[in-house]
Amino acid sequence: MRLRDLKKELHKMDKSEMIKLISEMYSKIPSAKEFLDVFSGMKIETLIEKYKKEIERYVFPSGREMILRETEARKIIRTVRKMKITELNVELELYYVECCLEIIQDFGYSDENYYISIEKMFDSAIKGISEIGEEEKYQSRINNIYSVASEYGMEFYY
Repeated sequence: MRLRDLKKELHKMDKSEMIKLISEMYSKIPSAKEFLDVFSGMKIETLIEKYKKEIERYVFPSGREMILRETEARKIIRTVRKMKITELNVELELYYVECCLEIIQDFGYSDENYYISIEKMFDSAIKGISEIGEEEKYQSRINNIYSVASEYGMEFYY
């Protein structure tokens, strides 16, 4: 269904039907619940911490083979981006970059595609920071990322 068609259907509904629909979405769709929680005033920090834990679980190697599963972390971030909460996106993208740089520091991990994914994530975070106009708030984190990245031959642009 296209958005325009959805809007037509919603206009046909009365208030009680809409409340029922939104309540069902809230109880059955986790991402809708999180979006509505933020919409209704839940502190975004709670969501940030939740997703940081998930990202960390996937970025850092696990098991005897020290398997990296950062692609799973990127999937989480792509899913969260659909909520279109820029501050949440920026926080998670920067956290992903910081975690990946820590992997590079700790394990000497060197892979061109890994570096490219880190750079893309950083670029996305910078765009989000510009979008919300919070350059000063993130300046310290960006400087730290620059410092570590430059030690390993990565060039980020801001």
